[in-house]
Amino acid sequence: MWKQKALIITFAAALIISCVAGCSADNTEIPQNTIKLSDLNADQQDIVDLVTIPNAQEVLIFDFNTEEAFNNVEFWVEIHRNGKLADRPAGVVTILDKADSQSGRLAVIITQKPNYRWMLSVVTSGTRSSHASTAEFVVDSALASASGVIEDAVTIEDGEEIILYTALFTTGGITVYDHKTFQERPELLSEYTYAHVIKCKFTK
Repeated sequence: MWKQKALIITFAAALIISCVAGCSADNTEIPQNTIKLSDLNADQQDIVDLVTIPNAQEVLIFDFNTEEAFNNVEFWVEIHRNGKLADRPAGVVTILDKADSQSGRLAVIITQKPNYRWMLSVVTSGTRSSHASTAEFVVDSALASASGVIEDAVTIEDGEEIILYTALFTTGGITVYDHKTFQERPELLSEYTYAHVIKCKFTK
């Protein structure tokens, strides 16, 4: 059963990133040395909607572009429990023999029901890589929850981790901080029973 689910998710990610990448010329050019949530046109959004299961999945597309040369580009998912890193269920790393500028796109599929799973697929420097989590993470439905994604372009700096997305779960009321605050004060994650965090890092 899991192999069948993984195959479906992998196919969906490949379809999303292939079709959306093919229409990338319609997007507004993003500033150099930044990563941001993609500005999808109507056709691209239709593709995303087509392969998304309503109320059970979330699909995120990010564009990144650097003028500076980097050797490594990494995207990954972290699971924090009571502020402590518990797992890294999915991740993609692109390693170049020679440092080069980076221009590409990341697709993230977050399956939320019945349990949490992640699929990351990235196209950069003419290569495509993908990875799906091999475990399912159960979150108590009684927990309060909130999630959010970066709203503006974030500057890429050598070796600096960037938070792209957070999903937060806790008992009682829930306080939400912006991604820059979490990045500067990671100890705030201890306020939550669980935190799912998607990050990236570019390294020279």
